[in-house]
Amino acid sequence: MTIARQNTAGYLPITIDDSKSMEIGSLWKLVLLGAVQINGFWWRTKAYGTILGVMLLTLVSLIFLSMHWFYRRLVPFFSHRVID
Repeated sequence: MTIARQNTAGYLPITIDDSKSMEIGSLWKLVLLGAVQINGFWWRTKAYGTILGVMLLTLVSLIFLSMHWFYRRLVPFFSHRVID
């Protein structure tokens, strides 16, 4: 004699609420888009930071060289000695 197993839980339809899954999906897309924007901003600031650093170093070097040049040109006038 074979006894068939009966499903005591009954038939329950499984439904998926698409609006919530789309909401999570669109939220995830916004998070990814924000991450891409932040990453792009980070790389641009690194590149511009390098360029601005080189420009600042060049400017300071030119200022130093011009001060050195003026010092070398003006010192002979102030340190002119009369030899006895």
